[in-house]
Amino acid sequence: MKVLLIGNYPPDDQKSMLAFSAMLERELPRLGCEVQVLSPQARANRLPLPARLRKWAGYLDKFVLFLPTLMRHARRADVVHVCDHSNAMYMPRLVRHANVLTCHDVIAIQAARGIVTDWQVGFTGRIFQKLIADGFAYADRVVCSSAATEREVLALGLADASKVQTLLIGLNNEFGPLPDAVVRERLAAHGLEPEDRFLLHVGHEHARKNRMAVLRTFAELQRDPATSPVQSLVFVGSALTQEMIALVADHPGLAAKVHVLRDVSHDHLRALYCGACALLFPSLQEGFGWPIIEGQACGCPVFTSNLAPMNEIGSDAAVYVDPKDPVAIARAIRDAAPRFAEMRAGGLANAAHYSAAHMAARYVEHYREVIAAHQEAPKGVGAANRG
Repeated sequence: MKVLLIGNYPPDDQKSMLAFSAMLERELPRLGCEVQVLSPQARANRLPLPARLRKWAGYLDKFVLFLPTLMRHARRADVVHVCDHSNAMYMPRLVRHANVLTCHDVIAIQAARGIVTDWQVGFTGRIFQKLIADGFAYADRVVCSSAATEREVLALGLADASKVQTLLIGLNNEFGPLPDAVVRERLAAHGLEPEDRFLLHVGHEHARKNRMAVLRTFAELQRDPATSPVQSLVFVGSALTQEMIALVADHPGLAAKVHVLRDVSHDHLRALYCGACALLFPSLQEGFGWPIIEGQACGCPVFTSNLAPMNEIGSDAAVYVDPKDPVAIARAIRDAAPRFAEMRAGGLANAAHYSAAHMAARYVEHYREVIAAHQEAPKGVGAANRG
């Protein structure tokens, strides 16, 4: 089976989506697939243009210059898999080919429609999201990364229910417990020791990531440091915002306990999960929530939002909290501290269900089904007409 994977535009630097296509590129050949990954390349974007024109150069690369290459390679494939819904604008071009679209979340579409209010989308962004949303109807199969995402796709009317299925994502890299000596060495590179008993957050700055709640929770825990199960806080991702810096300044002694690590390698991220006392991931909205499973796979107790999909993927091994109530979150962490060992064991068992190999095998089943449907359909009838 020849599988053409459509990846993301490199200048957009969408690391999680690049990791997803790389995972399929690694796993599918083990199942007998001949795989090619194809992405729009930075051609117009390489020109010496002023910053204000970079976005338009990107649109030219994606919407115009990439199309002949896409169509040429699609003709040689048995199935075309668009690995990220943000490239769904290509689906109308692929209607004569067996195709699969993976939807990771619909947050940007919701923002463009005014459903999500903390993400401002400009005029061109709304046009772009409409093209993406319209593209769903041309997919033979829309595979959603979580049941919550499937519900949202259907609620927005993006695709017919008969074409939409959920397939939980596998871990996109090697995550698991590490020897203590390895953890110690990698943490020391960041000035940390396991004995520091640190609380961990993984994620970049975005309102929905809710990093202020993480900081407020830690400040609440430090009201009585002697009884707190954590002594320091580690953010992996973006620098602190001005609002976060002001909050730290308002709490004497807090600055020395808050650490920000940027551009952390996979090996060091794994060590941080292994060495952390717990992961706090109080996101307000996700398509899946990879840090939950990554943390559990490394034996890290997880505290996350009592919202879907977070409360659907973490199993009963995680503790679910109100992401808008830092005082209650701090209390939940204190109350659960005696059960950290139990949470570690339960998390390891839950993470074992999120296998990249299993995910790839399920995708092969989807490929076979859409290929068979195309072979049975009258010539020239595409997905949008097969209904």
